[in-house]
Amino acid sequence: MKISRIYLKFFLSFMLVLIVSELAIFGLLHMSWEQSPRVNHMERQIFTVKDLAEMELGTAHLSPEYERKILTPLLKTLGNSLQADIWITGPYGEIVASSGSMIPDMSKFKQGETAKTKSGAYVYKKRNDGMKSVYGVYTAQLPVGYPFTYHLFHSFRKFDEEIWFMRAQIVLTIIAAIFLIPVSRRVIRPLRKLTASASRMGKGDLKQRVEIKGKDEVAELGQAFNNMAEGLEKMVKSSRELTANVSHELRSPLARMRISLEMLKERIEDGNTSGCDNFINGMQSEITHMDKLIGRIIEFSKLDMQKRPALNETADLKGLIVDLLEQYKYIADRNNLNVTTELAELKLPNCNRNGIRIIMDNILGNAFKYTDPEGTISVDLDEDGDNVCITVTNTHAPLLEEDLEEIFNPFHRLKAQEIPGSGLGLAAARKLVRIHGGTIKAENSAQGFKIIMTIPTKQV
Repeated sequence: MKISRIYLKFFLSFMLVLIVSELAIFGLLHMSWEQSPRVNHMERQIFTVKDLAEMELGTAHLSPEYERKILTPLLKTLGNSLQADIWITGPYGEIVASSGSMIPDMSKFKQGETAKTKSGAYVYKKRNDGMKSVYGVYTAQLPVGYPFTYHLFHSFRKFDEEIWFMRAQIVLTIIAAIFLIPVSRRVIRPLRKLTASASRMGKGDLKQRVEIKGKDEVAELGQAFNNMAEGLEKMVKSSRELTANVSHELRSPLARMRISLEMLKERIEDGNTSGCDNFINGMQSEITHMDKLIGRIIEFSKLDMQKRPALNETADLKGLIVDLLEQYKYIADRNNLNVTTELAELKLPNCNRNGIRIIMDNILGNAFKYTDPEGTISVDLDEDGDNVCITVTNTHAPLLEEDLEEIFNPFHRLKAQEIPGSGLGLAAARKLVRIHGGTIKAENSAQGFKIIMTIPTKQV
């Protein structure tokens, strides 16, 4: 089985934590001998010996022979049980009783590390010859007039506690190494799926998505990947549609120009130049139309390519609409259109004035272009809570339900519609409205075709 790099990172991190914790514990043990468990353990053993001795002898001092006779078996038994040398001395240093025949020399111990317990016992520590020795001593108040001093001496392998601690660490490391396997696999599994999806996406499959489970960082990464994949799919799809639509829109004028050019060439070859001006004017008209179309395509593409415009301006909506209607007055007079307005005095904060102007110009331009002579165009501006609402209605035959949404797609043209246009006006308007956090929709009404746009006055 191949060991993953994430598993190794988890395992090495865990080992580093164990090493640091071990060094910290060793440091605490060696820096503070008074707080060591050995000191408390030695104190308890000394007081156990003291309490048992006082129970055997009572509180009065008896003859040395009697005390030795009573205490020697007791100390031997305790010495074997505690695996220690135990002896008792009198107030002048004389030996009262001991667990063994030899009394260890304790003169060098008082030069080592010393700890005094709360009960008044002294515990000394000394290391030598691969062994660690601990010596405890306590002077009691009994017997009355002849107090005993109790001595305990332990000698054991050096670093005995450290060895046991290391064994525990090794066992813990083995257990951790085993339990880290399913943990690392749980973390790695979604990452491998994410890697596989990213690889397939790199080969062109933009429909790749990963399943999101949980709410951890890996789930957030998966959600970010899905959002990125969705954005890329939309971008590529939009680019493909734009390329296809541009090709379609440019093919028709190019075809007409090619026919006009061939007919013009034939007439020149036949020496018949009558009507050539019409062909030339037609080609010039097609060139002008293509130039305008390309310009609109470039402007529309910039909405996707450029950064979101700063929404830090305030637009006078009533003044803007009045100015635009004045520009279309010639068309209204020529077609004898009835233009009515109901405009509230509203200003839109936190917006891009040029963007709002483009939106209204495209909507009003379509209204004046597609309204039959002697028709009616009405423009309403009102406030609806935290939104401004702009409604443009013009007399027009009802649209099909699917067309009410499709008209906002780039290059969409209504069937049987002979009026020239690029099919980009409403598409650009919808993009700019969404940039401002608003909505735009189309619907049929008794008064005619209606465009309803709402833009919040407070941007999130």
